[in-house]
Amino acid sequence: MSTATTLNGMRSRRRLRVHGTSLPVWIVRVWPPALGMLLLIAAWEAAVFAFELPNYVLPLPQEIIRVGASQAPQLWENAVTTVMEALIGFGIGGVLGFVLAVVMVLWLPAERALLAPFVIINSVPMAAFGPLVTIWFGIGMASKIVLITVVVSYTVLINTLAGLKACDPGAVALLRSFGADDLQIIRVLRLPGALPAIFSGLKVAVVHSMILAIVVEMLGAHSGLGWSIYQATQMMNFVEAWAAVLVAVVISLAIYALVVVAGQRAIWWPR
Repeated sequence: MSTATTLNGMRSRRRLRVHGTSLPVWIVRVWPPALGMLLLIAAWEAAVFAFELPNYVLPLPQEIIRVGASQAPQLWENAVTTVMEALIGFGIGGVLGFVLAVVMVLWLPAERALLAPFVIINSVPMAAFGPLVTIWFGIGMASKIVLITVVVSYTVLINTLAGLKACDPGAVALLRSFGADDLQIIRVLRLPGALPAIFSGLKVAVVHSMILAIVVEMLGAHSGLGWSIYQATQMMNFVEAWAAVLVAVVISLAIYALVVVAGQRAIWWPR
């Protein structure tokens, strides 16, 4: 099969036929979650009106959006801080977890020596270390980045290690028979096969990075969405707290979508 034929086949799969109508694949993928969000909002509003819930229990979505729009400059400034903490920790942790997984595959004693401490540290919710890390690194961005790095590196390490080890032993033996060394086997065989597992770990890690950044900001920070939620709650301004939560949700979904798109670009072959 020629390259042109393969590309044409891939392009044709970008459109699906639904009830006799040809639709782009992205529309087919987007409408179910969009419908789910609309149903959630409708149920939310129905619950507020049916049970006559006050604002401090559950405000209406449009009220949250209105307050968020009025507080947009402050929310934007706090969101930038939280996103920087999450992305820096995510980047450092992702690289660290990937490198450690490769080292463990290349050298078995490294797995036996390093995996146990990672499991022990992550057996406790990382937010429990928040007060200690805040004392060690201060209430600035450094303490949040450290905790996020630890969580992300563990998640990426476990998924990458499982993916790198999951390749066919017969294929490994075949490459060795052609004179390939361990690094070549990882680059040619193990790494491509591990990409689905790696991106699965990244999708989990990017969500955890935002959650952890917000939670630790509530324990002590100069700014950030978690700090904004804590301050609004202390001032009994619960709608403003919900507005900060809404901004955090939107940002988390956007970052998650970027990771999903990157995975679709990296894993281009049919699975």
